[in-house]
Amino acid sequence: MTNFKIKPFKNCSALNGYHCQTNSLAKIYHYYGCPLSEDMLIGLGSGMGFIYWYSKMSPPFIGGRTNKNFFQDLGKRTGVKIQVKSTASFKKAEQDLIKKLKNQEPVMVFGDMGFLPWFDLPKGYHFGGHSFVVCGYDGKNNALISDINQKACGLKKGFYYPVTLDQLSQARNSKYKPFPPKNTYLEFNFKSYHAPSSKDIYSALQQTASSMLNAPISNIGIRGIRRTAEEILKWPTLFKDKELSSNLFNIYIFTEIGGTGGGCFRYMYSRFLKQAAHITNNKDLLKVSKMIYKSGELFSEIGLSFKNAAIANNLETKIKQASEKYLAIADLEEKTFKYIFQNC
Repeated sequence: MTNFKIKPFKNCSALNGYHCQTNSLAKIYHYYGCPLSEDMLIGLGSGMGFIYWYSKMSPPFIGGRTNKNFFQDLGKRTGVKIQVKSTASFKKAEQDLIKKLKNQEPVMVFGDMGFLPWFDLPKGYHFGGHSFVVCGYDGKNNALISDINQKACGLKKGFYYPVTLDQLSQARNSKYKPFPPKNTYLEFNFKSYHAPSSKDIYSALQQTASSMLNAPISNIGIRGIRRTAEEILKWPTLFKDKELSSNLFNIYIFTEIGGTGGGCFRYMYSRFLKQAAHITNNKDLLKVSKMIYKSGELFSEIGLSFKNAAIANNLETKIKQASEKYLAIADLEEKTFKYIFQNC
């Protein structure tokens, strides 16, 4: 760790959390006196989904987020104006950041994990989709970061970490694909903030249900889950030995460890539905919450089955079992989201 100390801005807590984006958002909302849980944030932004993505240029990716307009949808349903800004100029990015930090304003930014000194990652690993909050500044060349422990399952410990502006700039300006951060940061205006209403809840529910049931392409939503069940059976012929075990291990990472809250974001969404049931006084949402939690358990079973993929000798059996569970998830979530679509 860099050997200097910086105090965080007032009301900038290092909150424990589940997912880098919702944790960063929770910190910003908390700073402005408008605290919302990560579960509520991901639910209001219709941030849960499903995607299977594979091109020959990169390993297969199986994830539980798909809404490209997540920040805008969240802002709309909480009365907060959220603008996503980026620039090709690392100098301008740093100038804009310093201006906000001098005003004691925390900033939610994106950066490449491979260049962030608090991560212990394999050499050459890069992922530019990670977000965190810059929440302190010494007035010179050093800043304070607030992030969460990415190695933990479930609830992750929040922490502070001091960095130099050069380290921060390198991470924010990384050119590595497939997710170069492009010096992206978020601007917020909380003047019109309001607590989520029943109308906001139902709007978010309908959007999520529609995106899962009516996916425009076959690799997202319910269709994407069923396609995954088919595609994973082909992996033993597409990938051999270490590559196969690495791709299977990635399922564990992106289902359980990689900031999903466990169960491919389903546990978070299940808790959102419980909170939504209280706000709307709709007990049907408690039933739906249990169904989504069950889906999360099936996702966890798949992910955990590949935790030791590197040393397992029965991978084809595990792959077949995973395929069957993906089909079970698809059937369960189709039933669940049809119920939401029709009754909420």
